Order: sequence, then C-alpha cells, then structure tokens
Amino acid sequence: MEIRGRHVYAHGVDAMFKSFGDPHRIEARFSALGARNIRIDQCKLTKTTLDITMRREMPVEAPGLLKKFLGTWSQTTQTERWVGNAAKGYTCDLAIVLKGVPVTVTGRYFLSGDAHQCANDVTLTFESGIPLVGTKLAEFVGTQAKLVMQREYEFICQSF
Repeated sequence: MEIRGRHVYAHGVDAMFKSFGDPHRIEARFSALGARNIRIDQCKLTKTTLDITMRREMPVEAPGLLKKFLGTWSQTTQTERWVGNAAKGYTCDLAIVLKGVPVTVTGRYFLSGDAHQCANDVTLTFESGIPLVGTKLAEFVGTQAKLVMQREYEFICQSF
C-alpha cells in the first residue's frame, strides 16, 4: 500500500527545514499525537543535511485479529536522512520499524519552496511478506499512518 500527501506551509523552506531538525519541536509534535516514551537518539542538523533517529510508543486501536500483531502500543523507531539545499529542495529517505510487526515502512519526503512558503511532498509505502493477513496488516498500518500524518501536519501548521 502507498499513501501520498502534500503539506503546504506558509513559511520559507529554510525555516521549515530547520524546524524539522529541532528536537523540542519533534518531541512536542509526537507528544501531541499521543506518543509516549519519546526518545531522540540522533538529531544532527547542518545547512544541507539532517539526520534523525527517534523512538516512541504510539497508541493503537486495532481490530480483533490485527490486535494480536499490534497490541495496544506500537514501539516505533524512525530514521530520516535529509539532503539538499533551499534553492533545489531537500529530499528525505525515511524508514520506520514497528517492533514485532511484520510490516516494512519506507518513504520519501521532498521539501521545496522559497523564502515565503514551501511544500513537503510525502510518499509512504507499507509492505508485508506474510500472505493474506500481512496485506490486511499493511493496509491497516497505512490507513492509520495517513490519519496520523494529517494530524501531524495540522499540529505543525498550528504550532509554527
């Protein structure tokens, strides 16, 4: 399953890029989404790169059979590698590991714009190698991620 989104911000691309690399903003964002035990293991920001590794637990409300795989809290590790510049945009390769869940989550962000506004184009892919239930599991995780992605976007817009 693949989901896409375009998040438009009324802020310049450099300001938005820097905010994505602010540990306080990262923690506030995930806390507002209901996460607990948020840990930022790495957050290294330069003018042209951003490397983030973070862990958190997110609440899960899965239906019957899927609850067996997901539980009530999902232990998540997310890594992001951003590269680029304000003139040409910043590209991010993303990987999310859901502990104990047989779903692979990968993605790509592309942040571009000018000094006054920017947009982040998001593509996330959810895959599972387990027949039948794996497809349902990947679809459920993808559907939940789309909802979280929208709430995250709204939080960023309101808190910036």
